Amino acid sequence: MADSIKVQGWCPTAWKPMRSEDGWIVRVRPVCASISAAQWAALAAWALSLAHPQIELTRLGNVQLRGVADADLPALLAQLVAARLIPADADADLAPPVHCTPFYETHDRTHQLAMLLGRAVVERLCPSVLERQGMAALPSKFGLLVDDAARSLCGVASDLRVWADAGGGYGLALGDAADWYRFGDVQQLVDAAIHMATWFARARMAVSGKPPTRLPALLSSLPLDTLLQDAVRQGAQPPAPAPVLPGPLAQGWVLGVPLGRIDALAMQALAASLAADTEIRVTPWRSLLLMSADAPSCIARLDAQHWMTDAADARLRVSACTGSPRCAQAHVPAQDMALQLASHVPERGHLHVSGCAKFCALSSDATSLIFASPSATDGVWLHAGSAGQPDRPRGQFPYRAGSALPAELHTLLHDLPL
Repeated sequence: MADSIKVQGWCPTAWKPMRSEDGWIVRVRPVCASISAAQWAALAAWALSLAHPQIELTRLGNVQLRGVADADLPALLAQLVAARLIPADADADLAPPVHCTPFYETHDRTHQLAMLLGRAVVERLCPSVLERQGMAALPSKFGLLVDDAARSLCGVASDLRVWADAGGGYGLALGDAADWYRFGDVQQLVDAAIHMATWFARARMAVSGKPPTRLPALLSSLPLDTLLQDAVRQGAQPPAPAPVLPGPLAQGWVLGVPLGRIDALAMQALAASLAADTEIRVTPWRSLLLMSADAPSCIARLDAQHWMTDAADARLRVSACTGSPRCAQAHVPAQDMALQLASHVPERGHLHVSGCAKFCALSSDATSLIFASPSATDGVWLHAGSAGQPDRPRGQFPYRAGSALPAELHTLLHDLPL
């Protein structure tokens, strides 16, 4: 990355995207899950000109461009800063993420809480601030989540979860702990969340061996009486709700995309049909919430090859890793295989296809699994079975590139227990 490119004090050598086999992965964390149609149009244009022609959605509600070449990275980062899609301050970008429910009204209590917590995290938990206090930066896996009053994101993993409840108070839950805590004041809640994150940053440094990366690992030693003195302990958290599927909602329309990957040309067409300031929010279910009163007519014009608008779409039952040719370790085109097999997955099932035995991006919803491995004769084997027992496949089939998938796979997928 070139040192010469600077935007408002921001230097690309300090900003740290991720590297993969097929180039740089550049991550965008939408503020309050929201990206405007104009920003989506820009992302699509950059995907077509500087990256792979797909935009990836993650299970935490992030957006990614991948396959960015070394020579193109500085220009892309500078344009993302100019579009207000990533912070100009690299230190702020390295602060813990604050993921947000897409289900809120602008300026309501949930939105206000998310904005307040987001600012506090940048001001009090970014690496430079922790370093001045003698602490290392918080791990990249550590994160906070702002839920809605209905607790729609209760099934999404997070170290600290906060929300504005329907009774005018505020709630806080710690990792996957059974109980939660209620605050009467939003600032008390935000301060408690920051203090717990700071405590974790310091406490993990005292652990012998490899420091833990998530709060639940040290939950038993958390000084709750001190950190939560302004809160009232409550009962058990509600069970995790089912994922929100494509279809109409009171706020708009949830749009699914096959395998969580948006075709850049399809996004350009969608964005061009909307007013520039229309919100298209990102959900943690690798889908989008189109916030438009004109959503039904807009949905009717979409290309079904690239968008899923119906909860019954069979492509919702599959997931896959990047696969070949983009991953050098993959033996098969996992994404293409998953889409070919989608119609053979039972309605209550979920198939994950992995290009190798590492099981990258294995979905927690998966009930069945297909993965590839090399054979002794330079061929490739497909192994199929239950996702809960990846080391005990129920069937093994030879794979030949360009040939139809073995018909036995279809039968096996129906026979596996859900």
